[in-house]
Amino acid sequence: MLQTGEEKNTYVVSSLGSVGTGKSSLLNAITGEYTFETGDGTSATTKSVKGITKEWKFVPSLKYCHLIDTPGLIDSSVQDRQVIQEMTKYFKSLQHGISAFFLVFNINDIRLDAYTQNMLVLFHQLLGKDFWNFVVIVFTHVDEDQRDDLEDNIDAVTESQDGFVAEIRRIYKLPKTFQPSIIFTSTQNVKTSSYTRRHIRELYHAVGMCETRNYGKRFTCNWLRQILVIPNEEQKSSFIRESIKDAWSSMSSACQMQ
Repeated sequence: MLQTGEEKNTYVVSSLGSVGTGKSSLLNAITGEYTFETGDGTSATTKSVKGITKEWKFVPSLKYCHLIDTPGLIDSSVQDRQVIQEMTKYFKSLQHGISAFFLVFNINDIRLDAYTQNMLVLFHQLLGKDFWNFVVIVFTHVDEDQRDDLEDNIDAVTESQDGFVAEIRRIYKLPKTFQPSIIFTSTQNVKTSSYTRRHIRELYHAVGMCETRNYGKRFTCNWLRQILVIPNEEQKSSFIRESIKDAWSSMSSACQMQ
């Protein structure tokens, strides 16, 4: 976990998304090495929240990044003890602020699935609407030799009226000014591919833009500040667990009323 007072020249980023989107591979591309375990995309390889500080490779200047890899944080068993435990661990990792949330999708499946919708509702509830200012949308598996074949999917994402971002604005009632950075990238052969390295640099600049919009500071909110001042770790965990359960209960009630 990144501690207060650590090197300010460090971006804190978290990858979020459903199984098979390439969250861990994306973070590995940033470090230029096999930092997080990856699978074949058919089942969850990441079983718990993990964080590590590494140099962000292939960028213009020396920059470190604290990378937070996540398993599925929201699913049909959200009341399950293990799920709550991992979510608690995750939100603890954010208490000193975060530079950007990477919302990761596979370009071959550009639906805003139920898992992701539920996750984003929970984040909106707990972190507040300003959380959206720190979202970077990343589409993986945009490999160089397949990019021409993926143009229809890329166009569907970027279409201004009915595209992917427009759908997010509609679902979460966000203003038209919500225009997050969208990065299309491969995670293959980052050490040798100038194509992949170029997009990893684009991702680096997108994180910088998130902090710039916040006057050079990481994202935080009242709820995270409340966690930060709780002196006892067990009390922190208890506070987070109850907040998650309350938010989930509120979400479930809202769905039942619709």
